[in-house]
Amino acid sequence: MMVIRELHPLKGERDFEWRGGNPTRVEALTDMVFAFALTLLVVSNSPPESFGELRDLLWGFPGFAAAFAILLLLWHSHYIFFRRYALEDGWTTTINAALLFLILFFVYPLKYLATMLSAFLRSVFQGAPTAPMSVIEGRDALIFMSGGYAAVFLMLFVLYAHALSRADQLELSPRERQLTRFAKWQQGVHVFTGVLVVVAALILPQPWSPMAGFGYFVIGPLIGLASVFTMSNRRGPRQSM
Repeated sequence: MMVIRELHPLKGERDFEWRGGNPTRVEALTDMVFAFALTLLVVSNSPPESFGELRDLLWGFPGFAAAFAILLLLWHSHYIFFRRYALEDGWTTTINAALLFLILFFVYPLKYLATMLSAFLRSVFQGAPTAPMSVIEGRDALIFMSGGYAAVFLMLFVLYAHALSRADQLELSPRERQLTRFAKWQQGVHVFTGVLVVVAALILPQPWSPMAGFGYFVIGPLIGLASVFTMSNRRGPRQSM
């Protein structure tokens, strides 16, 4: 099989041979679910009938952009997984089905918080910052969204752990095993952060509980630590973490 050496993020990787070719039916279904989830982010009851309604609709753009970026991150992680490993066994199909179920649940609290974010930013630009919800509502919405966030990335973590367990069968090179370990722990960072935010929202005093959302800022530093740990860890070709 020819190794793809291109650097385009949707065509190949220099250090990883893509074993997946044409999209499978599992991938096709997944793409449909992601497309439906994106539709749910923007769907409204009716198109704007006045400039005022159009302006109100455009104020929702910041929240939509944030939610879109999260869903795109999930889709890209899923796409790379199936291109790299092309696993079609029963366990992969089952975990993928659970992932799709969770995404369809996750999109609703995600859209709600995105809408509230846009409403808050609009009030700030208008010079009268106003909280779009009560403290208790903000805490509970954050808990629902973060719980779904952790659950979705947990499925990706399990998928990469499964691929690592099949490293010999897939004939992964030492470098590919290293990249797979990093990808697994990268998903684990997202799981840990989602759980951390849920716990913080539950234990912080009520006026401060919505501030638990700032916990998501630890994702970058933790992924950096995971990269240092896994990418500098030179193990033998048959070892895995």
